Amino acid sequence: MSAKKYLIVTGTVTYAIKGRDILRKQGIKANVERILSDGANTGCGYSVAVYSSPNKAVELLKLGGVKILEVREKLNNIS
Repeated sequence: MSAKKYLIVTGTVTYAIKGRDILRKQGIKANVERILSDGANTGCGYSVAVYSSPNKAVELLKLGGVKILEVREKLNNIS
């Protein structure tokens, strides 16, 4: 079974941790994930993974001063 997850790319671990904490305080399940370069301009870095629509999360992060580089959609395998 697969479910979508969204990686909100912040670039730095500091922004990712700050973002995770902001979202958790608002009741949104969020985790910090290390991402590797995939040939895109963002290179290696960190992201905040969320498991529902990222729109509200992105809004909250921007209000909290978290720099967002991009949002990626991924499939999350659930067993």
